[in-house]
Amino acid sequence: MSAQIFVTLFLLQVWLITQICGDDLSNTYTEYDLSTHPCKRKCVDNGKPMDCYYKFEVSQYSTMSRACFGCPNNITDCFDPQCLPADGLKKAVVVVNKQLPGPMIEVCKGDRIIVDLKNTMPAESTSVHWHGILQRGTPFMDGVPHVTQCPISPGQTFRYNFLAANAGTNFWHSHTFEQRAEGMFGGLIVREPVNNDLYDVDEHVLILNEWTERPTSETYVLEYWNEVFPEPYNILINGLGPFPPTNTTTPRTVIKVEKGKRYRMRIISSTSHDCPMLVKFDNHEMIAFSSDGNDFKPVRADTIRILSGERYDVVIEANQDVDNYWIRVKGVDGDCETINLHQVAILRYNGAPEINPKSVITYENPSITEGKQINRLNTVMNTSLSIGTFKSLAPDDEAVTREPNHQFYIVYDSYRINKEKYLMNQLRRERFQDLPGFSLQTIFQLNNINFEIPPFPLLTQFDMIDQTSLCNSSTVGDCFTKYCRCPHVLQVEFKSVVELVIVDEGFVNVNHPMHLHGYKVRVVAMGRLEEEASAEKIKQLDKEGKIERQLTGAPIKDTVTVPSNGYTIVRFYADNPGFWLFHCHIERHAHLGMELVIKVGEAKDTPAIPKDFPRC
Repeated sequence: MSAQIFVTLFLLQVWLITQICGDDLSNTYTEYDLSTHPCKRKCVDNGKPMDCYYKFEVSQYSTMSRACFGCPNNITDCFDPQCLPADGLKKAVVVVNKQLPGPMIEVCKGDRIIVDLKNTMPAESTSVHWHGILQRGTPFMDGVPHVTQCPISPGQTFRYNFLAANAGTNFWHSHTFEQRAEGMFGGLIVREPVNNDLYDVDEHVLILNEWTERPTSETYVLEYWNEVFPEPYNILINGLGPFPPTNTTTPRTVIKVEKGKRYRMRIISSTSHDCPMLVKFDNHEMIAFSSDGNDFKPVRADTIRILSGERYDVVIEANQDVDNYWIRVKGVDGDCETINLHQVAILRYNGAPEINPKSVITYENPSITEGKQINRLNTVMNTSLSIGTFKSLAPDDEAVTREPNHQFYIVYDSYRINKEKYLMNQLRRERFQDLPGFSLQTIFQLNNINFEIPPFPLLTQFDMIDQTSLCNSSTVGDCFTKYCRCPHVLQVEFKSVVELVIVDEGFVNVNHPMHLHGYKVRVVAMGRLEEEASAEKIKQLDKEGKIERQLTGAPIKDTVTVPSNGYTIVRFYADNPGFWLFHCHIERHAHLGMELVIKVGEAKDTPAIPKDFPRC
């Protein structure tokens, strides 16, 4: 290649980048430490939006690697760049920029977020979902492999480019198999000018995740084929949390406050297992006022129960003596309760000694379960401090002012079957009973259908997919007596009102967190039956007028829980065309089939796919 051609190609590449990243390439920010990123700034009324560029490199890495040098004996080494102390044990991880959690994106509402994601892993594909970002006008940036884009193969770089159009506490995470569980997640905070008197300072984020001893990819295979259910063994808070049985002395997360000030605390659950967590600030009451980026009338509470994919914003007033106080996180229900998982961070007042609080750390500490608790297990609409009682501060929209054009019953639970595709010719289904002569396997389904990944992305290569392969409960017939596995798609018209009646049959006492991409939903009803729930029973209750919908000030969420043996009813106005995933946010449940896609509108309604968008 001649020097002239090389220079021409280089200048063309620079021009292309400046068209996307802004007029001044010198403003492109490529540092891995984002604490001084120019987009992390005070958000003001009528402020000029910015183009916010980030460079993400996905890699396989290790906690307590050689980058940690003398950690934990020399505690300062634990904070060296690329040292991931986690809980003090060595473990293979998948991370972005060798950080755990990954880089935190902090922008103002209206900014443009541009992320170049490079996959440096040798053999795994990847992608990133921007959890809480609605992607209006950019559905191809939602980050779901084979739904909105092709997987990002090893060695490839994919550019995510979208507007931060909705303010709130969000996070980003891998949407490829087990990578979120292995550490590929981080905060995504979209701020707007502060126009309330609830708090003085907005700077603290707590990201919670459980931690497993084995790589999660291995535990999924063991569970799928051998009915082995490996459990998490620790909890991390902002990537830190010593493992008590080993007496490790790696650092804990410290949240610093100044006496007399009120602090907005953004709490994010990035758990991958069935691991609801209780959060409590010792000696401090919370004022909760937002969930999943949507404000509601403030309520006072002592603890919050948070499920995978949920976010809560609370205010903590630093009104106690200058000292150190525990921030307690306790696994309740499901996988994290069986072995009493708990972890702590430190709330440290300025001027307090750099020591641990004096109170004892125990799972059984009654203070964390006493008092006023938001989102208790199996709460229903009229239960105190349940999601259903919160009053949204947003105006009522078409979702609740119009009658639904579509109503879908989505029934789920976990089932024990022998899958005819792999094991036997005749399907047998039992509720957690092994029958002599049958090898039964646990699966998770929506309307008795296992979601099958389509061969090409539904959004970008729909014309290459055999339309007869797509299914829903009206096209596949009786899926209770036969095993149904297909790309599960529900279709609604653009700008229609959709009501989802989500039913948990109650075979197992699990509250599944259900997440809808591309939308915020209004929670209009929640209830629980005294007997096993079913679509028929819920329909009969509704027909008899025994299900009352709250249509005024209904709370807004993007991740909702459903009481075991009960139902949650949500509505949304389908004004965001595209293919949007609806799934359980417990990782293994989703990958074992607990997913479907809602297709909104037709091709004519959907934003044009960018030229040269990757195809597979």
